[in-house]
Amino acid sequence: MKMQFDLRPADLIKRESKKRSFNLTRLLVMLLLLLFLGSTGFYLAAATLSLLALRDSVEYKQSEVNRMETSKTALEAEIRRLQQREKVFTETLKIMQDDLPTLEIFEALETCTEPGMRISDLRYAAGASPTVILNAAADTDEQTTLFRIGLENSGVFSRVTMPTSKLDERTRKVQFTLNLTLLPIGQIKTPGAR
Repeated sequence: MKMQFDLRPADLIKRESKKRSFNLTRLLVMLLLLLFLGSTGFYLAAATLSLLALRDSVEYKQSEVNRMETSKTALEAEIRRLQQREKVFTETLKIMQDDLPTLEIFEALETCTEPGMRISDLRYAAGASPTVILNAAADTDEQTTLFRIGLENSGVFSRVTMPTSKLDERTRKVQFTLNLTLLPIGQIKTPGAR
């Protein structure tokens, strides 16, 4: 039989037994330390994942910004091209609006002139509403009426008025004047579009 004696002082033995015995305070401290270490690890992992996600998001947004910059450059070039084209159209339209529709006027007169009618002169009066003043002669009053109605329906004139009409006793012809108010050139209708 073997016997062992502990020759250590009693205080030391008491302290060591306290270290090995159950202590609620020590257990609570250890649990709190483990909880702190676990939560710190969790937050570090979450922060790392968030950082990686933010980095990916920043790269995606940067590529989106680059794509939009490229698109913006292309759109600005298209706007410049369209503005130049608009300028050409505007200048062309201004030239057309300032131009007298001579061919359309003569075509309407030729189409509506009855046999036996004679146009003696034609004058253009510029202004807010450009007008053509026409002096002509016809065999009958009916011809003058048909001529006026034909010109009204020609699509070239907005208003046709007959300020004077008289019978020439010597020639037995009806002398008349027509005031033909022109439509703007963009509103003139072609004969087939009536």
